[in-house]
Amino acid sequence: MAVKAGSEKMKQDHRLNEALQSLGDNDPDRLPDGFMDGVWQRAGEMVEAMNTRRRLALLAAIFVAGLGGGFGTIHAPGRAEPEAQPLFAGSDLSPAVLLHVQS
Repeated sequence: MAVKAGSEKMKQDHRLNEALQSLGDNDPDRLPDGFMDGVWQRAGEMVEAMNTRRRLALLAAIFVAGLGGGFGTIHAPGRAEPEAQPLFAGSDLSPAVLLHVQS
């Protein structure tokens, strides 16, 4: 079994060496027309997709924060008059009373 695995590895190494040799034999000046334009177009598409994902993630975070804030305030009691302060309950704190002005 080990001999068979070693033979497979040698075949893969040989194929890799042949592939690398064929790449080395190619003339770098013989690129197809528009090749670099296609590369830059693909790079632009990748950047655009990354920016779209980032915007969607920020939108989702803002939505969740707003929704959480809404759920936090929906059960708050609504009152038409301000709450009385228990410390000053029943006291008249108008300036006339505090200065003992008789009317």
